[in-house]
Amino acid sequence: MNRDRPSPLPLENGKPRVQRLVDALAPVHLELEPPQRADWTITVDGLVRTPIEFTLDALRELGPEPISSDFHCVWGWSRPKVNWVGVPAGRVIDAAAIQPSATHVRFAAADSPYASCVPLDQARDGWFAIELEGESLPAIHGGPVRWLQPPYLWGYKGVKWVCALHVTDHMDAGPWETKVGDVEGAVPQGLIDRFHLLEEA
Repeated sequence: MNRDRPSPLPLENGKPRVQRLVDALAPVHLELEPPQRADWTITVDGLVRTPIEFTLDALRELGPEPISSDFHCVWGWSRPKVNWVGVPAGRVIDAAAIQPSATHVRFAAADSPYASCVPLDQARDGWFAIELEGESLPAIHGGPVRWLQPPYLWGYKGVKWVCALHVTDHMDAGPWETKVGDVEGAVPQGLIDRFHLLEEA
């Protein structure tokens, strides 16, 4: 990217689209209540050599790391530099030994139809977040664990209360992705460029 010439902002109804900056993440989801489970596990299956199930303790053993990541909501707001702690999703995916024919990963929420499907490289770029702003991830924000999408994807591509990964050889879009009409969910480069400039200011 040329820092002096960021990509143009995307147009929306003929006008440049801008994001409203917020101080806190809004708890946006379709479910009436967060799921309640005595024991939480995350399964990885599909096009893998070794289907696997992680407890939260087993997930933590993979090595959580601090993350500072911009968060963009397609409903018109963004929060720069949200502080999380999470396990790189690639470590979880690699533990199941992906088959060569695999191209996508579908992340599914517990006790909900919510799901998100992304190409394998984008899946690896995400995290399994277990903390937000120095505290255990609240249930309202997807706790005890959510798949946090990489910052170049809209927030609806992430999955709160994640409980399963299904590795596949095609795009298997979730219901919300289909309703939005954009299964790819890429944040326009013009918006990303301006957030890089904001971080440098």
